[in-house]
Amino acid sequence: MNYFAARPLITMLVLSLAANTAARADGFGINATRLIYPQGEPSISVTLRNTQVDKPWLVRALVSLAQDTPVKAPFMVTPPLFRLEAQSTNQVRIVFLNQPLPTDRESVFYFYTTAIPASEKPGELVAASGIKGMVQFGVGNIIKLFYRPTGLTGSSTEAQKNLHFERREHGLEISNPSAFFVSLNNVTVNGESLPLSSPEQRMLAPYSSHVWAVQKPYGEVLWTTINDYGGFDAHRAELH
Repeated sequence: MNYFAARPLITMLVLSLAANTAARADGFGINATRLIYPQGEPSISVTLRNTQVDKPWLVRALVSLAQDTPVKAPFMVTPPLFRLEAQSTNQVRIVFLNQPLPTDRESVFYFYTTAIPASEKPGELVAASGIKGMVQFGVGNIIKLFYRPTGLTGSSTEAQKNLHFERREHGLEISNPSAFFVSLNNVTVNGESLPLSSPEQRMLAPYSSHVWAVQKPYGEVLWTTINDYGGFDAHRAELH
């Protein structure tokens, strides 16, 4: 059964899916903020943790093509479903299924994890009380997974610092001429902070660009990127 499909009426799962810098929620989390899958690797691993003192979780993990909804992707996660005991960790393995992907640039996917409180005696509450429905609140996280082909020119570090800036009428165009995704944490131009409210603004895809409306598109450009390890790197350029 599809874990994300509608569940029986006896249980309604309410999921809170969010990606944040710590990649954690209510004691359940991922020990990473992003994943890199190099081409040719048989698998990569990621650790999930439960910092609750006495609450075990039932955890489901998968890789999706989309961020806003689970869509089948060419990756297998093992184990896909498991019990995560209180104050413990569990390592899951992600395996690429060798389906065709672009070889001249990175591809981005999304590693989904969802968790609901594990029941010691399923159905006991319902049977004893006569309750015909029950709500279980869950937590979850989504982090990006970048598939990185071998032989790409340059590096992700170089891509982050070598963005191109071009003045446009009433705005500024920021281009990513590399084969790597560039995730932006903040950008300021001549002291003006640019909005990073949409996916296209927060992450520049390979060989893509985005135009921002800027009051004074000249002077000092400062930008901070998120590197492969989830840290922040600061960069500077002069826009003439």
